[in-house]
Amino acid sequence: MKVLLINPFISTQATAGKYRRFLEPMPPISLAFVAAALQRAGAEVCIYDDYTQGGDRAALMAAIRAAAPDIAGLTCVTPTAARTMEIARQIKGEFPDIKLAMGNIHASVFYEQIINDGLADFVALGEGEDTIADLVRTLESGGDVSAVKGLAWKRDGRAIANEPRPYREDLDELPFPAWDLFPLERYRLFSFAVVREPGMLILGSRGCPYNCTFCSLKIMGRKRRKRSAANIADEFEWLLNSFGYRQMSFIDPIFPLTKQEGLEFGQELIRRGLHKKAVWTTETRVDLVDQELLDAMAASGLRRIMYGFESGGQQGIDSIKKNFKIDQARSAVAMTKKAGVEIIGFFMLGVPGETRQSAEQTIAYSVSLDIDFAKFTIFSPFPGTKVYEDMLADGAIQPTNDWSTFTNYPSRETPAAYIPEALTNDDLIQLQRRAFLKFYLRPRQAFNQLFKVRTLKLRDMWNGLLLVLGLR
Repeated sequence: MKVLLINPFISTQATAGKYRRFLEPMPPISLAFVAAALQRAGAEVCIYDDYTQGGDRAALMAAIRAAAPDIAGLTCVTPTAARTMEIARQIKGEFPDIKLAMGNIHASVFYEQIINDGLADFVALGEGEDTIADLVRTLESGGDVSAVKGLAWKRDGRAIANEPRPYREDLDELPFPAWDLFPLERYRLFSFAVVREPGMLILGSRGCPYNCTFCSLKIMGRKRRKRSAANIADEFEWLLNSFGYRQMSFIDPIFPLTKQEGLEFGQELIRRGLHKKAVWTTETRVDLVDQELLDAMAASGLRRIMYGFESGGQQGIDSIKKNFKIDQARSAVAMTKKAGVEIIGFFMLGVPGETRQSAEQTIAYSVSLDIDFAKFTIFSPFPGTKVYEDMLADGAIQPTNDWSTFTNYPSRETPAAYIPEALTNDDLIQLQRRAFLKFYLRPRQAFNQLFKVRTLKLRDMWNGLLLVLGLR
């Protein structure tokens, strides 16, 4: 059976507004895992990346016609939802014999509407690799799709969901992403994440035991499941030797979760000599690191770490249930700098209960920290998060099919989905711009970016300067 997997175009104008110049097409790692699982199941798999093609309708239709697949698969997250549904309508209209499957967070949350509206024949709920592979085997053998766990489909004119599929416990059994099918030359990591080029994404775990209300990764479960240090190192070697990647960047919201996990992974990289050939970056929590762990990870090739500081006030941190203390954040920064690892800080403005005073506190806090990069986003209650459910229930946001407002970079044309009572949409836009201005337009930061860190390209720095000065 032939399967065409499609990575939908995302309108950076709609989702990022004036900040779109800093976005790059990222490697679609979720789709690459699905492709590998399908190949292992015996399917013939091909890829069309609508994002790198700029959403060109004619090119998409030509690719589908040339591939002549039995099944077309679409990955659907909220920022791409509008384009995903547009593609689905085009496929249903022009290629009615092709079965259409969707997956990922947005599709899992809204599977009933998607299927009842005739936009998909099947939706893989939650983790998609095993479900889609099982579906393909079932269709090819003429079996009963009601037996495919984790699958939603239409029966008797309405959407139904089969028995849930248990989360995959052994992630080492997953095949490595099928990157050979993708236009790898078209992808790049975000500028602030680049230490060496070329760089590639890597997965270390799934699931998270924490309860941050703004995170949609709860779809992967509360129990964290991790790959072994040896298995991750195997993929490091494969990416290095087969594709020439010199930087691996973890997509996990937390890696490592424990000190032992971090030490074992670092030791494995050093044992194989990989720390001399490639570098890596990761994201973790400020309350999960200590000096021994940071020193060990730095020795194994860790060059940059991302921390979600989120807010400069304890009330803001508590409002999103991030559950750490400000003092822990400052301590983590000091230890990380001592280990010689660069820091990217994530901050959110417009969190529930935000005022201009608390937002200014967050901006001042970011400047006070000895970090190398800062990313300021506007809080958004994305579907699949606890805060989305809560805000729908209490009327803070309304049901909608217009997903363009669910953006971390609102504009006057695309206002934020949620605006705190004490602020306006214009306030959020102004505060975000002011945050970037205050953090980056400092002599020390300019010196660091030009002569020490040397990650941001001059083009990025020029565009950023024009943007924060309101000239773009």
